[in-house]
Amino acid sequence: MNGIPSCYSGSLFTQFAMQGEMDEYTVRYIKHALFEEREFELIASDTYNDQGLDWDDVPLLKTKRQHWQNEGFIWDGNKNTEGVLWGGCVESVDEMLRHGVQIPALEQFENIVLMLETSEEIPSADYVFRVFRSLGERGVLERVQGVLVGRAKAWEFDKSHSLEQKVEYQKQQQETVLRAVRQYNVEIPVIQNMNFGHTDPQIPMPYGNKVRIDGLNKRIFAQF
Repeated sequence: MNGIPSCYSGSLFTQFAMQGEMDEYTVRYIKHALFEEREFELIASDTYNDQGLDWDDVPLLKTKRQHWQNEGFIWDGNKNTEGVLWGGCVESVDEMLRHGVQIPALEQFENIVLMLETSEEIPSADYVFRVFRSLGERGVLERVQGVLVGRAKAWEFDKSHSLEQKVEYQKQQQETVLRAVRQYNVEIPVIQNMNFGHTDPQIPMPYGNKVRIDGLNKRIFAQF
């Protein structure tokens, strides 16, 4: 919004201090973000993790977190498009909308690719729908060039869902997001289950820089 790019994710006490060792996938994209300046393709990780380990349990500091097979990015729409990244955590964007925090003007959204993801609060599908609907009613969704959605975190210490419950939760979130977006925009590409947000491994998304979506070939490129 102010023309100053940044990176979304790559946090000190999560990604950098990951138990055992940093994830190689995360390291690769952090290097792109911090030390290189060109366009890179965003490729889905082979596996993912959304279950933490107890930081108070000292022996676990050297334990690698469990990972599960990743089904890759989930696409809907084949339009080729591009725009500047803007967005963030759904719950945080909701707070911005509720309290009148400044967001880009409607005409600016015509050059924006929206990125959103949910946090460790593990919000319900109904809540996520309402936030997307608020963006739709404000005229945001009809103007953006695409929607990128991070993999929904489906486990937390106080919500220790089984693998089956996690899969169902993530499926509901994906269906909800797509239903909400398509009420306001039937053309733009919607890519979900991406590697950013509150799960690992992560791409530090180039917030404020350009993203190019090749909808026909199902490929995404970001300018770091």
